[in-house]
Amino acid sequence: MFNEKTAVWVREGDRIPPTVDIDRGRYEASTRTDKINMPDGLTAFNSFYLPWRDLPGSLPEDIDIFAIGDVHGQAELLEQVLGEIKNTPREAHKRHLVFLGDLIDRGPASIRAVDLAMNAGWLADVDDLHVLPGNHDLVLMLTLEGPKYLDFWGMLGGDRVMAELGLSAETHSWDEIAAKLKDNLHPEYLRAMASGATHLYLGDLLFVHAGIHPFQNRAAFLGLSRRFIKMEDHWANIRHTFLTHRGGWDVNDSDPERRAQKPTVVVHGHTPAVRQDLVDAGDLDICDGIDDYRTVALDIGAAYRPQLAFAHFRTRAGQAEVQIRAVGKSVV
Repeated sequence: MFNEKTAVWVREGDRIPPTVDIDRGRYEASTRTDKINMPDGLTAFNSFYLPWRDLPGSLPEDIDIFAIGDVHGQAELLEQVLGEIKNTPREAHKRHLVFLGDLIDRGPASIRAVDLAMNAGWLADVDDLHVLPGNHDLVLMLTLEGPKYLDFWGMLGGDRVMAELGLSAETHSWDEIAAKLKDNLHPEYLRAMASGATHLYLGDLLFVHAGIHPFQNRAAFLGLSRRFIKMEDHWANIRHTFLTHRGGWDVNDSDPERRAQKPTVVVHGHTPAVRQDLVDAGDLDICDGIDDYRTVALDIGAAYRPQLAFAHFRTRAGQAEVQIRAVGKSVV
């Protein structure tokens, strides 16, 4: 909250101006290059955009795809992102929205973030909603089964979720905690985390929380049980082996053209690509690993600072392309 008016600039060429909440409504700049003078006591958001860039593969015909990185309870930011997606002009018959996992933990409002995500179909004006699990979501699900993982989940950031509900592992029993979590977390979220899809293919894009193993059978790796989440080599946990691989993901494809082109791009979260406050759009360059790694990284540290990344994938004149975007709270 601010004690004086806050100015936010919109860069030339930005399609959507930043917005601010006014009693859960919206205040927007009147043109793409306006300076927004904020009324006292409102929260301002900055929008960041990288230029559109080509993808090496293709997308299904006549679809737009949006993907949102790790949210970690940043409900205000998520509401802002969903609004920006909704306000993005529709360019295809069907729109998909993919959450890459870790809706909860560490941030200020996990319960509300989950509710926003599960209602994102109408909040963001998308046709198909895909909510994939992350390691934090999976530890929550194990915690709901019994007390064994309660302390571990609390250490990961579940203590913040419990605190939202007036709970703590020190003052409440596991039965009380599990019951209240089940009463307050969206039932479709719990279902998706327990038995929904763990990854998603759309054309030559693969969406998964942490990544894939470059030297293991991909289908077997992506088929690993969601209960084995303490394994380092797991689709919800993998880091170094995946993040440092430069050989592409099509080396075993039966089609020699695909082996040469390396069209598959993995869109993931889990490991923060940005580890400082966003200042300008160039800070998002590190999220674009397409040329060197065939990856798009959309975790920009929402667990520790108020900023959230997302990406828009589309096809223009037969060429698939992506724009990496983010929102952050203004710092004054």
